[in-house]
Amino acid sequence: MYRLYWAEGTASFAPQAVLEEAGLAYELVRIDTTRGEHSKPDYLAINPAGRVPALELPDGAILTESAAISLYLAERHGLEEIAPAVMDPDRGTFLRWLFYLAVTLQEAYKPFYYPERWSADPGDRPRIRARATERIIECWQPVEAHLAANGPYHLGERFSLADIFVLMNSTWHVTPEQLVERFPAVGRCIALASERPVIARCLAQQKRVSVGRL
Repeated sequence: MYRLYWAEGTASFAPQAVLEEAGLAYELVRIDTTRGEHSKPDYLAINPAGRVPALELPDGAILTESAAISLYLAERHGLEEIAPAVMDPDRGTFLRWLFYLAVTLQEAYKPFYYPERWSADPGDRPRIRARATERIIECWQPVEAHLAANGPYHLGERFSLADIFVLMNSTWHVTPEQLVERFPAVGRCIALASERPVIARCLAQQKRVSVGRL
């Protein structure tokens, strides 16, 4: 059995969605980041970076980083319908968007939620957040363009792990309604992904928080 160290409002969502998509047995271990449990010695022994998610494999090994965990699970359990295999013609497009969403877009949200990481001067925080807001929109624009031309999913009619990541990123937007109004193709992808039963179950387990925790 897998053990997923998880917290609401974090990138734990994607690995949990893959576990559910695969129908795998797993234990969910909640890490309360609001109480600093991710920074305590017991959890740091699991993930020294002090971040969630972390996945304990059946043999006791630990994986970290949401995209790495998600891709590992999909490939380990043959979920080629959501993670195209190496020789699949969709493989290159899949990897391009998965890593863009997991690295470029996801990282764009961090200065908004954690401006103190970019400057020790509290007076800088409004400017950091303002620029982060602009940067977030800039990072969504290529996603909108691709989905508008090739959608409704990143691989056309084929749902994939990349669409799980676009949905997860959207949950960190301060005003999700404005996001989908501004980017209708993104909104369509999010709506379709949310309708999948296993994705809906994972979403229902999330709690809306006033400040995200990436």
